[in-house]
Amino acid sequence: MKRGIRSSVAFTVLATLAIAMVGQALGYFTGPGSGSAAAAVTSLGAPTISAANPAVGGTVGLTWEAVTPPGAKSVTYYVTRDGGEPAGNCPTAKAPAAVTSCQDAGVAVGEHSYRVVAVWGTWTAASVAKTASVTVGEAVKFTISGSTSTPEAGAAVNLTITAKDAANSTVTTYTGSHNLVFSGAASSPGGNAPTVADGSGTAVAFGSATALTFTSGVATVSGATNGVLRLYRAGAANIGATSGSVTTPTALALTVSTGAAAKFVLSAATTTPAVGATDELTITAQDTYGNTATGYAGSHSLVFSGANSSPGGNAPTVTNSSGTAVAFGSSTAVTFTAGVAESSKGGGGKAVLYKVESAALKATEGTITTPTGLAVTPTPGAASKFSLAATTATPVAGATDELTITAQDTYGNTATGYAGSHSLVFSGANSSPGGNAPTVTNSSGTAVAFGAATAITFTAGVAESSKGGGGKAVLYKVESAALKATEGTIATPTALAVTPTAATAGKFVLTSSTTTPVAGTAFNLTITAQDAYGNTATGYAGAKSITFGGATASPSGTLPTVANNAGTAITFGSATTITFTAGVAAVAEAKNGVATLYRAGATSVTATDGTIATASALSLTVSTGTATRVAVSELVASAGTVGSPCLFTCSVTTLGNSGTIKAKATITDANGNIVSNLGLATAVTVTVTLGGTITGSPLTIPATGSAVSSTQFTYTAPSTGTYSHTITLTAVGYTSATVSASR
Repeated sequence: MKRGIRSSVAFTVLATLAIAMVGQALGYFTGPGSGSAAAAVTSLGAPTISAANPAVGGTVGLTWEAVTPPGAKSVTYYVTRDGGEPAGNCPTAKAPAAVTSCQDAGVAVGEHSYRVVAVWGTWTAASVAKTASVTVGEAVKFTISGSTSTPEAGAAVNLTITAKDAANSTVTTYTGSHNLVFSGAASSPGGNAPTVADGSGTAVAFGSATALTFTSGVATVSGATNGVLRLYRAGAANIGATSGSVTTPTALALTVSTGAAAKFVLSAATTTPAVGATDELTITAQDTYGNTATGYAGSHSLVFSGANSSPGGNAPTVTNSSGTAVAFGSSTAVTFTAGVAESSKGGGGKAVLYKVESAALKATEGTITTPTGLAVTPTPGAASKFSLAATTATPVAGATDELTITAQDTYGNTATGYAGSHSLVFSGANSSPGGNAPTVTNSSGTAVAFGAATAITFTAGVAESSKGGGGKAVLYKVESAALKATEGTIATPTALAVTPTAATAGKFVLTSSTTTPVAGTAFNLTITAQDAYGNTATGYAGAKSITFGGATASPSGTLPTVANNAGTAITFGSATTITFTAGVAAVAEAKNGVATLYRAGATSVTATDGTIATASALSLTVSTGTATRVAVSELVASAGTVGSPCLFTCSVTTLGNSGTIKAKATITDANGNIVSNLGLATAVTVTVTLGGTITGSPLTIPATGSAVSSTQFTYTAPSTGTYSHTITLTAVGYTSATVSASR
């Protein structure tokens, strides 16, 4: 038995050696049981590599002959390159496949040894080695060249991009469309990203995949497509490209120059300057893409805009390169150095703004301008004056007018820092004719007369009476008022013009062309309708029915009169139509207020329309007229009845027999007013018709004093019978008076 086993072992060793020698695999099978026996033996043939064809780009195409399997199960294969794993689509030991060809990739330049190993179950059989020599490897880098190395910003640069292997050979098999990502340049100051035109001509920004078409390893520009580079930022750029693991070890060095000046960009030392203060500007000329246009140099005439004059009329200015302040809107010479004008370095551009506003400063020279204005917000100065405004400039006298008081800086901007309670003194309006002083309420609501300190509360430079800050003004006089407010040195340079209007008529005021009219002589009355404060009530107009009073009839019984608007004399106490114009009734052509009084002495005149009346009567002193008549004075009859009036003509009836009449004589004017100071003593002769007797005649009128005789005459009637006598009082140069006596 041992002998048989030894024979089998010897056979197996020999068989194994034989397989190793002929390149095929044998199978040796055993089964259960005792004894020794030979099992069925078969073999797995080794594959034969029929081709190992190297290609440009580091690829090798392999083909091999299929091996017939020992059994039903198919044979799979894997490939080794230089004893290691291949690449491309060639199967590996970890994943053998039932294929007979493959393409190895990523093969380095040089000679390489390939084997194909057949696999069947646990059996393997390797081919004889086949060599392949690769002269051009796979693409591992790009080289880039440009049509210029000093492009202007925004100008086209035609790129040529070549795929190279590690040995710097052009990989001609690198063809078709490849996605490259470009880098090495930044966006312009204006935000313009660098781009490369792809194979369709679309400009693709750096950092994004750009599809370029390669032919025989090279991508070149065609028209405006497939590699047109545009850079927008001035300065040095190093352009690289990457596609997967293929990159650019040496970047394309470019120096981008700026374009011509296309716009101005402004900056300032501060964007919140105080009004009236100098703000240092820096003016930069830029090309279309925001690069400083360094070629823009020397003196240039710029026009500045974007800020307005202050409320006080102060125009914003910028200094020119000589230091002269030039108003916005006018040509300003500014000196640029390498595209920049700095006011701090004498180039001009010291700005002074006067208005508190959101300014947007711009500079322009021809077509070159500032697309986005420099935002500057000047701050107000300290309060130096007040500005007043009112709800209405024509308030009704006695009515409240809401004032707004604004504290302003020197240039008329609201001085927002002026806040809290301040003591202001108001002026510019006068008391009414009735003595009502103008007032302004303080912040507590108390009315304070003009000229006195008034506490006013300001919020951010403004006091609004409608918001409780004080400032409710009440004016009483109809006038052209010029309201002002003052606190220390802060005053109102331009007064607020306010013209109050009269309130509703509440009374009449009478004035006369004379306060000493002559009895019986016409004089002119002026009737003025006034409001409660003594202002002429101009709204009182048209024909009004006025009743006059106060004056009485003359001694002769003549009643005082006023001529109406038609010229008819209407007696006192009767309605008289008077026409008012703007609150005043004045005489015109002997109409509309011509008054005649007949009783001498002190008197008064009043007027009423039934609703309003004279608050104070017009006081007059009527003087006597010219001495023209003899009149009876102080007549006393012993019996009978004395008629009235008893002045120029007098009657005594039923006197009776032997009755007496005693009287004095006087000299009067035409209305019976006793005159005085005749200057010459005058004799009055008293006579009577036949039948009666007169004693005491003549009577003497004194030269001075009241023209009344100091003595009296006596008439004595007949002692019997009936009678009718006329007593006559006569003086030379005067109209006689008569007394009739009868029984």
